[in-house]
Amino acid sequence: MATNPRLQVRDTEEELKKLDKAIKNLGYKDRADWYRDMKRKTIEESKRMSRLKGKG
Repeated sequence: MATNPRLQVRDTEEELKKLDKAIKNLGYKDRADWYRDMKRKTIEESKRMSRLKGKG
């Protein structure tokens, strides 16, 4: 596994406009705000799953 994995997304301008509209509809101020929240939630979920696997 990579020691420094990075997420790269390549979308067309039209796809990014759709994403930005959806992000605003969800109540985020911009893509960066949404990304930070998704990153935080993903890390929390990963920790939760690790704890569940450790108990099994």
